[in-house]
Formats: sequence, structure tokens, C-alpha cells
Amino acid sequence: MKDNCNREIKHIRFSVTSNCNYNCIYCDREGFIPKTTELSVDEITQLCRILAQVLKVTKIKFTGGEPLLREEIVEIIRNVSDLQLYKDISMTTNGVYLFEKAQDLFDAGLNRINVSLGTLKPDIYKKIYGSDSLEIVLKGLQKAKKVGLIPIKLNYVVLKGINDQEINDLVNFCAENEFILQLIELHKVPRSISQDNAFYDKYYFDVMPLIEEFERKATNIEVRGNMQNRKVFTLPNSAKVETITPGHEFCMGCTKIRVGCDGNLFGCLFRSELGTNVKEALKNNHSLSMYEKIVKQVVDTREPYY
Repeated sequence: MKDNCNREIKHIRFSVTSNCNYNCIYCDREGFIPKTTELSVDEITQLCRILAQVLKVTKIKFTGGEPLLREEIVEIIRNVSDLQLYKDISMTTNGVYLFEKAQDLFDAGLNRINVSLGTLKPDIYKKIYGSDSLEIVLKGLQKAKKVGLIPIKLNYVVLKGINDQEINDLVNFCAENEFILQLIELHKVPRSISQDNAFYDKYYFDVMPLIEEFERKATNIEVRGNMQNRKVFTLPNSAKVETITPGHEFCMGCTKIRVGCDGNLFGCLFRSELGTNVKEALKNNHSLSMYEKIVKQVVDTREPYY
């Protein structure tokens, strides 16, 4: 299914809870604030089936809040895997419960993970995430790698004056451990969350000079054309660095549709107010063609934000 800008939907980003045990200083709440209760496990499974059939997609990423706080998260992964409609089931997590749950998640059908890791220094970690959990997160990464949740990507949001001096340390850490570093430029929070951009103005770090340096050094450069036109650099030490910079190219390469934990279906991180909540519709067991109309209406609201 394509939107009015001829962008085909190829991925689903599905929040299973708004609860989180962290207090990240740059949190964007996945672009929305829940207005009703969380979808049940059965509703999540039903909606995942419907979206796969309507959109003809095979990739889904589960998020939160912190998805591993959802008590039934292993059951959710297993149910979605058992649909046999998705070839790639992934998750974004802060990693605190990875050491404990990595094996069960893998056994249930989770393929790979993204973990928020913007520093290797405990004091900076606590400043960014509001938690003293760096050590257990690092243990969880090794456990996830051991059980086969690969590739593992580390989400590094660059913040001026906080962690902008750690790029080389994180690149080397990824090279040593065969992780992929996702270097993320700070974006303004969606209008549905806040109008206050004071934080952005204070901590925004222009990553373009870093990207230009990667371009000079890289032994290989790829562009993920099906994922917001992201550049992926392979560096001389074999580290892979993927860069995420919000802008026109970012928008024009977007192929995602998002689902909030309360059933809000929306097409853009920055425009969740244009979404449609499908929680009630799920109770009516509509025909697939009816669900297709609902999804198409949401897809048609997508427009470049930048």
C-alpha cells in the first residue's frame, strides 16, 4: 500500500506499552500519549495479522515505553511469530531485562534487537537515562549476542556537551563486539507531546561533520533506500555505522506505519494526532476489506513533515 507521496509501507512499528523504567532526557514517547487502555495480547495478535494481510508487510518492530516491561511480551512475540506472516520480528529496548529474557525472546521468535546505548561511562549513562543500569545492560548485550538475537544495533543519540566526545569509543566498542552503531541526530519532540524546544536548542549536535568524516574513511557506503534513505558506513576497523538524520530525505524515504499501545494507528512520528484508534474496530470482526479502508485512510494522512 502506498501513500499520496508514492511511498510504500514496508514496516510496522508497534508499541506494546507506554510504561518505562527509565527517564531518558530526550524521550519522545514514540510520538503519542495513550488515550485509552493498552491493547490486550489477543488484540495485538489480531491487529498484527490484519496489518500484515492488508499492507503485505513482513517486518515488524516492537517498542514501548519499554517493551520488556509488558508482562506478556514473550507471549506476544510467540503469537506474532506463530502467525507465520512476518520474516523479521525485532524490538527496541533499553536492555535492562535483556540478560534475564534474551533466551525466552529468541525461543519465542524474536529475530534481532536495538538497544539504547549513548555512552560507555556510568555517570553519563545515569545522566542520560536516569538509571545506574549500564553494567547489567552490557551483560544483556552479550547474552543477546550469545543466544542469537542478531544483528544487534546500538542507538546512540548524540547530545552536545554530554556524550558527543564518545563517538570513537562507541565505534570501537561496536567493532570489537560486531554490533552496529546507529548514530542518531537529536530531533525536536512531536507537537503532540510538547511545544517546548529548549532542550533541543541546548543539546542539539550537528552530526553532518561526523558523516562527512565517515564518508572519507569508509571502505564501503550503502544507502538503505527502504528505511528513510539512511547511510550505512563500513569503517576500516570493520565497524558499521548507520546514520539517522531527520530532514527531507529522511521523510521521503520513510516506509513505516506506527501503532500506539492503545490501538492508535498513525503514519508519522510527528503527527500522531492524524491517527485513527482501531481498538473498537477490532471488537467487531470486520471483513478484511473494511480494515483495509481504515488502514488506507491512515496511510493517506502521511505527508513529509520536513
